[in-house]
Amino acid sequence: NVYLADIREPGDTARSVQLDVTDLERTKSTLRRLAPDVIIHAAGNKNVRYCEANPEYAYETNSVGTMNVARACRECGARMVYLSTDLVFDCRRGKYREDETPIPGTIYGKTKLQGEKFALEELGDVVICRSGGIYGKGSPLLNWLKGQLEAGKAVDCFTDVFNTPTYAINLAEMIHAVIRKDLKGIFHTVGSQRVNRFELFHSFADVFGLDAGLLVPEAAGEKRSELLLQPDASLSIEYTAEKLGTGFDSLSEGMNRLLDGGGL
Repeated sequence: NVYLADIREPGDTARSVQLDVTDLERTKSTLRRLAPDVIIHAAGNKNVRYCEANPEYAYETNSVGTMNVARACRECGARMVYLSTDLVFDCRRGKYREDETPIPGTIYGKTKLQGEKFALEELGDVVICRSGGIYGKGSPLLNWLKGQLEAGKAVDCFTDVFNTPTYAINLAEMIHAVIRKDLKGIFHTVGSQRVNRFELFHSFADVFGLDAGLLVPEAAGEKRSELLLQPDASLSIEYTAEKLGTGFDSLSEGMNRLLDGGGL
């Protein structure tokens, strides 16, 4: 059985429960009742700009919330997979390895890194899956881009902002491999390609049959600080790929899988 825990009111499915991970006792009691074998902890606030403006909230949600889940897992004997971020690094040069020392440059990254530390302190066999640039059905960024291109509007695309985009279904496949192989430690569960924003948008337009001629390549310049953009958040997957033995989608592969799966 698979259960979804969310801070919002549960939906129609009987396998959906309401849970606020910042409430330790509620988290413990919920996990005791569900008695899970594995918890995939993806809760938190990933809005970088909001976290920067609200550091106490970010710490409570991303750091303390993770500690609470780890404590609840320890109490009920469940394994924990923590979904962390590429932004635990300073994002200056990219291609960061799993064993490199993280030095985050944003409040969001700092609170996610603290979540990693709390999880490792509470559970010796925790799994940390760092990911980034996640896209898939319902992706706000790609839905916005699709609307702009369909309306015939030009879109400025940064050529100096890099990451390793990850198709959501492929991420789920990587996490499943980690669980199936009973691994522990830190893994970089991202796509196989380091690309800039222009390349990301161009791939989407090509695969979805939209007008890539409307995409205007430009440097981020002063917008980098204003939008809290990171120069290069790309991650290396060499170690993770060796351990998981599963596929890591290229950008084109991920976009085509998204299209074949029904699109946005």
